[in-house]
Amino acid sequence: MLSLEVLPELGGKIASLRDRVTGREWLWTNPHLARRPARPGESYVEHHDTGGVDECLPDVHGELWSCAWTVERSTKSELVLSVHGQSRSYLLRRTLRLAPDAARLELAYELESQDAREIPFVYCLHALFAVEPGMRIEIPFATPIGVVPDPRAPGFQPWAAKRFLPAARGEAGLVSADGREALRLRFDPAELPFVGLWQNYGAWSGAGTPPYFNLALEPGVGDDDALEEARAHGSHGVLAPGGRRRWWIALELAS
Repeated sequence: MLSLEVLPELGGKIASLRDRVTGREWLWTNPHLARRPARPGESYVEHHDTGGVDECLPDVHGELWSCAWTVERSTKSELVLSVHGQSRSYLLRRTLRLAPDAARLELAYELESQDAREIPFVYCLHALFAVEPGMRIEIPFATPIGVVPDPRAPGFQPWAAKRFLPAARGEAGLVSADGREALRLRFDPAELPFVGLWQNYGAWSGAGTPPYFNLALEPGVGDDDALEEARAHGSHGVLAPGGRRRWWIALELAS
């Protein structure tokens, strides 16, 4: 059963996703950066890479993390948030629904243009996970990913890399080292055709702090963090004037 914490005032961040049965916290929290509202001109990686789940639009890391989102509706099982774009005129609405058994959290999105011009974009769900040595990464039909290394093992060398993989089946997930717990992301690959995989095993921090040990799984549109690079590859999305796009992402506990 999932419990979650959402912070509308901090870009709609999902700050916690915990299995109430096992006690496992699936999301990583940065031990070096405090969560607070963004000030104008501040950098995401230098000041606000605090962990959890952030929404990235119109590029990575975009602008939505720095905005306070509006709560449109809140019930025990559903939370509806919305936010207006800053660089271009659009509205993003995100509905969070917790299944009756609390083992599935569905995020449903509606992106609406309020602009007279086309809006090119890349999008991803920037979900940073707390990982442990031996944890298995699963992305069906992708190049074998392997397991999370043990930083205490003899000869371990820190490393970090990001890849964009085709989301052939619309699935990605993590399995605990003992194989007893899993969290899987499901989505429609017709709408979100890529999965960004960020593996940072003690090699990088953009904030001048000790390097982080974490991992991100990022279903999305576009095969690069930068909009211009994705446009060059033809993998970006386009929102027509006055148009709408819808997509969904589900996070599911499995055993």
